[in-house]
Amino acid sequence: MWYKRHKQPKRIGFWYIGVGCAVMAGSLISYGFQHYTGTRFNNWQIMFLVVGLITISAGIVMILFLSHAEKIVAIERLRENNTGIENKHVKWYQFVETLRDPQVWILAYVTTAASIPNGAVGSFQSVLISSFGFSYRVTALLQIPGGFLAVVSVILGTQIAAKYNRRSMMQIVWTALGGILGGSLIAFLPARNRAGRLVGNYFTHVTGAFLPLSYSFAACNFAGHTKKVTMNAILLMSFCLGNILGPLTFRNEDKPEYTPAKITIVAVDSTVVVAVFILLGYYKWENTRRDRLKPEHRPDIEFSDLTDKENMELRYKY
Repeated sequence: MWYKRHKQPKRIGFWYIGVGCAVMAGSLISYGFQHYTGTRFNNWQIMFLVVGLITISAGIVMILFLSHAEKIVAIERLRENNTGIENKHVKWYQFVETLRDPQVWILAYVTTAASIPNGAVGSFQSVLISSFGFSYRVTALLQIPGGFLAVVSVILGTQIAAKYNRRSMMQIVWTALGGILGGSLIAFLPARNRAGRLVGNYFTHVTGAFLPLSYSFAACNFAGHTKKVTMNAILLMSFCLGNILGPLTFRNEDKPEYTPAKITIVAVDSTVVVAVFILLGYYKWENTRRDRLKPEHRPDIEFSDLTDKENMELRYKY
């Protein structure tokens, strides 16, 4: 709630590049701790203890973010958003409206579908790469380019969206096509083509840009505090569901190639493209309908805690 609409993609993207950075840093950390030969702890136990302590320390630092006076200044900047601000009261009609809003479930599907490859490749990337014939230590290092490509795709997607003050659904389509290409390479190239399959594995990481772009849609196209909180919860559940389903596509009976899991990546990314065009059509239709109505301006409507359905001055970003 602290950022203007045109700045939200960049901010959310900045947070989300942490995933790609974690892949790169985690690969180096994993490679380093594989050389640990102590007897009291296993190398993976030491690794998790170190990373866990760093995470806890970062959480403590974030508690100090923004003083009360700084929060007031930040809120005043948000009048132009027309999406309201925090409200401590639960408004049940906004909750019900969220469940009836078609854009909610389209975005939820996009988030779930985009998270399935993320969960699959994220959990089994080392298995995939080692299945190409690389040792475990080399496999750890070969995961680094995938994290780098994830960072680049998130930065490009969110920066373009911020520059043109649009959520640019076509960026989601392009990242989906990258995932389709990557899944196709690892699924259909012959086993002897290790380089091509490795490149395909890296391309599946570009779908990481799905999620910050989806979150930016939720931040700018949903108004009313209860509705926004409900939508954020639905997106989080969708993200978790996709990451649960993703690893389940890797079954013991399919190893070592795991062909059905690879085909699943291609299939779900293809359905994302269809869902995005449906949502694009909905936003265009709704904006055109509101333009025809020509609603009268109401003073301080920005802070009235109205939903996007109630605030007819709001136009959906896409």
